[in-house]
Amino acid sequence: MELKHRIRQHLKDNSLQYMLVMGIFIFGLMLGFLNVKGLDNEVEQSLLKLLDDYLRGGLEGELFGKNILTAAFIKQAETLLSIWLLGLTVIGLPLILVVIFLRAFSLGFTLGFLFQQKAGTGVLLCLVSVLPQNLLYIPGLIIAAVVAINFSLFIVKSRNNGTNKLGIALLAYSTVMLLLLLVFGLGALIEAFFSPWLLGCLG
Repeated sequence: MELKHRIRQHLKDNSLQYMLVMGIFIFGLMLGFLNVKGLDNEVEQSLLKLLDDYLRGGLEGELFGKNILTAAFIKQAETLLSIWLLGLTVIGLPLILVVIFLRAFSLGFTLGFLFQQKAGTGVLLCLVSVLPQNLLYIPGLIIAAVVAINFSLFIVKSRNNGTNKLGIALLAYSTVMLLLLLVFGLGALIEAFFSPWLLGCLG
C-alpha cells in the first residue's frame, strides 16, 4: 500500500512534467508517422528491403541471439546515459525533450513505414515485433526524462543549500537511472528473443 501511495504521490507531484514529456513524445510519434509519406522512392525501396530481410529472418528463426540483445541494450543504455548526463546540467533540460522527441519520431516512423508498406498486416507486425519491448521502453523513457528534468531543476534551486543535499540527491537520481537501466535490459531481452519468436510464429 505504501508503494502505491508513493507512486500516486509521485505522479501527482510531477503531473505537469509528465504531461510535458508525454506531449512531446506524442508529437514526435505523430510527426514520424506522417513523415513516411515524404520518403524518396530510392530510400523507400532500400528501407523496404531491410524490412523484408528482417521479417524473413524472423520467420526463419534467424533473429534470435546475443547480437540483437547487445545491440538493443546498447541503444537503450546510450539513450538513458544521455538523459542522465543532460539532467546533471541546467542547460540540458530542453535537450532532454529533444532526446524524447527524436526517440518518438523514430518509433513513429517505424510504425508508419510498417503500415504503409505492409497494409493490413502492418498492424500485426507492429503488435508482434515492435509493441512488446516498447511496453517497457516507452514508460521507462518517460520516467527517465521526468526524473532528469526534476534533478536539473533541483540543481538550480539548491545552489545555496550546500553540497551535502546535492550529493544525496545525485545518489538517488543515479539509483533511479540504474533501476531504469534494468528495465531497459528486460526490454532488450524481449526485443532479442520474445519478439522474434512471436514473429516466427506468424510463419
